[in-house]
Amino acid sequence: MGKKLEPPSETADQTTNKIEFRHAGKVFKEVKVSQMKMDQWDDVRYKALERRIKSNWDLFHELFSQLPELSVDEKSRIKLRMDRIKSELCEDFRQMVCIYERALGTRLPDHYQLFEVCGAA
Repeated sequence: MGKKLEPPSETADQTTNKIEFRHAGKVFKEVKVSQMKMDQWDDVRYKALERRIKSNWDLFHELFSQLPELSVDEKSRIKLRMDRIKSELCEDFRQMVCIYERALGTRLPDHYQLFEVCGAA
């Protein structure tokens, strides 16, 4: 959201029956389907977060598109609102990442944690 982002050095890629974690293109960890803890997956919470994120994401971009047309006072007020929305988005994304990490039984690479956009949790 306004920052230059670096490409991720690590990725998590799904294959047929596992997720491969790669660093610099080389697999350093695998989580097979049989190792996933799907009893830890909170689908109701995940779907609620998804809906909330979509709503806030759309609102953030709507407000952003209005900025050039606003007075200085209005612009300041809207930027504060956008900061609050960004904070809520970051918290919701972090909660989604936690749901994935519980189910996978491992931490996800840093870019999934949104360090560059949201800062460290």
